[in-house]
Amino acid sequence: MREGQGGDNAVSDPDRFSGRLFDKDAAGYEKQRLVSPAQRGVDFDGIMQRQIAAFLPSQHLGRVLDYGAGNSPYRQYISCDRYVTADVSQNLAGDIEHLLVPGECLAVDAASFDAALLLDVLEHVPDPDFVLGEIRRLLAPNGRLFISAPFIYREHETPYDFARYTVFGMRELIGRQQGEIVRLIKAGNAFYTLLALFLERGVANGESNRLGIPGRIVNRLLRTLVPVLAPLLCKAPNQEDGIYHHLLLEVSFA
Repeated sequence: MREGQGGDNAVSDPDRFSGRLFDKDAAGYEKQRLVSPAQRGVDFDGIMQRQIAAFLPSQHLGRVLDYGAGNSPYRQYISCDRYVTADVSQNLAGDIEHLLVPGECLAVDAASFDAALLLDVLEHVPDPDFVLGEIRRLLAPNGRLFISAPFIYREHETPYDFARYTVFGMRELIGRQQGEIVRLIKAGNAFYTLLALFLERGVANGESNRLGIPGRIVNRLLRTLVPVLAPLLCKAPNQEDGIYHHLLLEVSFA
């Protein structure tokens, strides 16, 4: 996941947040981005990141596009000949290959990629139809799009936080682009979701932490219990549940 949970380190932890497809003013936005889940211990943020990583394709691919890449935290989980990154601004490593201009097509030929990743990006896009249409253009026949999107999660990376998607909203959005959902998984059960909300209860827009010392102590104590609670927190929600943290989708286009 490109945005993390647990507001006690909302500003100071440089691994927590990733860049998004904002408007043109985003070019100067100094983004904080998540690193690979392999670099995390058994911590709260890593639980969701590992579920996203497990959802990604396991087979070897040709060309893969990471659209809204940030630090490409899931790159090591993709086996491919060529991994291409795109975002609205450069990351700190300087390895974003294509700088996106919202509303403009990527300067890449159609049908250039076997797979595309849109991981925790759609909620930050003011025109999701354009983005999905662009990815549809860029995917080769039989190519697949992999999406992760938060459902129950606080406002974040404001003011560039535009939407939350239910299963039904996602079906409608993808259907407008003649897409078909091949796989859909709800991730993050009610216990994980409620703990995420509690840990971030003091994080204000702008990612500033307004918790006092007692609240921060409580958060840190709860985090020390995560390895013990991990079996409960990692349990998959029932797919009919209405309380969950993330949606994970695999999509094909006609």
